[in-house]
Amino acid sequence: MKKNIIITSGPTNERIDAVMKITNMSTGALGAVVADTFLGEKNDEIGKIYYISTKLSYKPKIESEKVEFITVDSTQDLIEALRKIFATEKIDIIIHSAAVGDYAGKYAIRAEELVDEIWEKVQNAKNKEEITKEVLMSIFENPESVCNNTTKISSYEPHLMTMLTLTPKVISQIKQMAPEVILVGFKLLEGVSKEELYNVASKLRQKNNADYIVANDLAKIGNGKHWAMIINETGIVEECETKKEIAQTLEKILF
Repeated sequence: MKKNIIITSGPTNERIDAVMKITNMSTGALGAVVADTFLGEKNDEIGKIYYISTKLSYKPKIESEKVEFITVDSTQDLIEALRKIFATEKIDIIIHSAAVGDYAGKYAIRAEELVDEIWEKVQNAKNKEEITKEVLMSIFENPESVCNNTTKISSYEPHLMTMLTLTPKVISQIKQMAPEVILVGFKLLEGVSKEELYNVASKLRQKNNADYIVANDLAKIGNGKHWAMIINETGIVEECETKKEIAQTLEKILF
């Protein structure tokens, strides 16, 4: 039976206004290497690869009619793309290597207007007890004078402030959408001990019912190297030194 695979790759982009976005430094290179490795060595065993990434992310070099490219921008775009695929196709494996952003812009506001709103609340209070932390926090959470984020905010605002909010955790929704899919998740930390990285990755695997986690350390990525350990419920499956080794190990495990 040929396998249908989803590979998510690269960063997500979260809009602040019509032109400004929050993103991260992910390039999608690892996802592209995984796709090329599967296509090159297991082509006969693949039904289809759905390759989900942002427009500027790396794409597989091997051209194949078995690959369907799906372009997304935000975290919500990615979730909707996954829902659509899972609703219509039987997916065997998902390699969720996308570096989904942790934060999205909630609103932008001029500092002067936020100060005015707080000052007005203080001035209109009948007594000091009315000005509680909760009251002030409610202004920060939902101020009245936010900038219009559907157009470009002026380039000449000297005190522009942006409130960030958490994005949905994509990995936590995957097994809810497709309980039988083999889920390979990824975890990136920086400059930590191997033990700490293993413990964090293991908790991520358990929390999200993932089958495997590829645990990376940013301090060990660069100059052609990409150290990672692949873990499952029994422990460390294998340690890898390059993107190609990671892809080949995943290939060995999943096919």
